[in-house]
Amino acid sequence: MAEVPGAETGRVGRLLELPGRPDVAEYTDVFGLQLWPYASIYLGGDGKLGGEARDRTAGFWRALRLTPPAEPDHLAALLGLYASLVESEAAEQDSARLQLKRSSRQALLWEHLLSWLPTYLAKLEEIASPFYQAWGGLLREALMADARASGPPARLPLHLREAPALQDPAADGADAFLAGLVSPVRTGMILVRDDLGRAARELGLGLRQAERLYVLKALLAQEPAATLKWLANEAVRWKGIHHSMRAELEPVRGYWSQRARTSEQLVSSLSPIVA
Repeated sequence: MAEVPGAETGRVGRLLELPGRPDVAEYTDVFGLQLWPYASIYLGGDGKLGGEARDRTAGFWRALRLTPPAEPDHLAALLGLYASLVESEAAEQDSARLQLKRSSRQALLWEHLLSWLPTYLAKLEEIASPFYQAWGGLLREALMADARASGPPARLPLHLREAPALQDPAADGADAFLAGLVSPVRTGMILVRDDLGRAARELGLGLRQAERLYVLKALLAQEPAATLKWLANEAVRWKGIHHSMRAELEPVRGYWSQRARTSEQLVSSLSPIVA
């Protein structure tokens, strides 16, 4: 479902009783232009594809003695790997190997899936069609069932433990701060094209379709105080989204909620300065 829809997608959708049909244009808008299905975008400090987050994910494939695919952090690849580990675990008869396979599956679940997918699926629910909303809901329930069965991790996933914070422009410069705003793991929130369009409409500002960082700079250039206030309110909204997630997601839920809260505090402190 996280790949370009074809005939198989429609058949699986009907078997799962998903509403409507998968549409290539809808898929392109959501997954190709706004909510790219790559873990590194949501776990990387720069909010971009690749980097250390992708390398860490590829390393997990190698730890399983598998050759990483060309896109080791793509959602379809990660879910496919998880399914294969589930099947291998279910078929294992030797107790020692069973425990090893179970540990590998649980590591994949918490380190490379639940570390970012609950936040990703929350945004998917906001912008996608009913077909993909329903698919996201099924995926969330399947992951939550495994999270309950496996129990919480001993500590926060490495992706999150090593994630940099949103930088203070007073100490690190405006460019570093602005770049950090498009990194979900720094801010605790996902800002997509539709969000920035909503910001422009709510603030009565001009908007050009461009890369998100460029759009943010343009909005701030027009009305810095109002745009910062909008960003602070968005962080508060995301804090509520994280807080409403299942308790079984701790400590991941707490991490994302704290990042949103810290972002709100930092951005709010800047509003009086530029007003």
